[in-house]
Amino acid sequence: METKSQRGVSAEVGDATALTWRLLVVCLLFGPGGRPASALEPITVRSQSGQFIVRGLPMGAPVTGYSTSAVQYLRLDPALTAVSLERIRQAIFSDVGLDDKWRGLVTVTTSPVEEDNPVAQVISVHYADGWSYRVSLPERIDKDRFIKVAVQVILLEVANRTAMTREAELPPWLVEGLSAELQQTSLTTLALEPETQVARREHQIDPMRAARELLRQRPALKFDELSLPSQELLSGENAPLYQACAQVFVHDLLRLRNGRDCLRELIVHLSEDFNWQTTFLRAFSSYFERLIEVDKWYALRVANLGGRDPMSVWPLTTTWKQLDDILATPVQVRLQAAELPINTTVTLQRVIAEWEFARQQPVLLQKISRLKALQLRAAAELVELVDDYRRVIQSYVNGSQAKAGTFPQAKPAATPRLPPHVKTALQQLDDLDTRRETLRQRTLAVGSAR
Repeated sequence: METKSQRGVSAEVGDATALTWRLLVVCLLFGPGGRPASALEPITVRSQSGQFIVRGLPMGAPVTGYSTSAVQYLRLDPALTAVSLERIRQAIFSDVGLDDKWRGLVTVTTSPVEEDNPVAQVISVHYADGWSYRVSLPERIDKDRFIKVAVQVILLEVANRTAMTREAELPPWLVEGLSAELQQTSLTTLALEPETQVARREHQIDPMRAARELLRQRPALKFDELSLPSQELLSGENAPLYQACAQVFVHDLLRLRNGRDCLRELIVHLSEDFNWQTTFLRAFSSYFERLIEVDKWYALRVANLGGRDPMSVWPLTTTWKQLDDILATPVQVRLQAAELPINTTVTLQRVIAEWEFARQQPVLLQKISRLKALQLRAAAELVELVDDYRRVIQSYVNGSQAKAGTFPQAKPAATPRLPPHVKTALQQLDDLDTRRETLRQRTLAVGSAR
């Protein structure tokens, strides 16, 4: 006969058995972690253009919706990853004007994270008829890192389209700078997680804001460091600084009058030379003849960015007018002794060649001061030209002060002999005037639009 206590034990055993069966059913249906068992099976997704094939475990919706533009780490769902890669590809092609006809297939595989700081790899595979690319990504990855890998493989595919045996060398600043530029412009609303909200910003006021704030706190990298970065510059606390400097470089290259076309030529022809510097100088030959000119241009850009308020920058037409006013010196001239003087202007060359230095000096010092002020508010296209005028005038004044008194006053000759430093200044100003008129014609249409 079963006692009351025995019946209680039997009931507990029965409840435990039933609970065990229920847990077993849940595990079979959903698997560990609460995801459906079908979600544990890898899926393969091909992007709309057909260039990207993504294989990995599908991800469910996050516990709470959030903006993917505000998170650091992402979970890579294969279907959404394929869409995101297409979006990044379209943004690059639109900004740089690249040909949309791809040749190299990109296979992306996502895998569970098994260690800290998992490696993201891009492997180029060369076949007889072209190239293909294999990308290995962890399921959870930093958003910036994902976009950089995507930009890298997309640019590699374009650069290697005409490569026969040797893979193209991408400039290290190109991937970093273009990734940062895209995230501040075309990719601000890129969604990388399933069923998450997107923080939309209708107007991008200043895409260089983050870079500007960083460069006001830390000195910018030199062009040599940008071109040949050490591993130390690409990791840890230095990584944001390198990316900021690279963004400045890419951003201002794109802002050149034909910068978009030049950058496209650089990418397309990278495989034709053994180093990217040779291709760069050929692609940007209308702006730079030597790397030292690129160095100087870049140094001026980062210095200008760190010290200028974008809201106070004058339009191009206003900058031109201010520069012309500074370079012209007003004078009064009498055509006849009995007539009233008339107002006119003379060039810097006439001031330097015909006036005594004691009379020149206060005029030129005032022009140097005005050029410094103009540089802080000048349109980006004219910043370098303004600085070059200031530098030439300053050099002449310094040289004249050092040589004051070394040239004794003599009777005026029919053809006065000018000291060498004066001849140098006059030649430099003539060259700048020629460059100014050429640049004026180049920027005329752009200036009216801006």
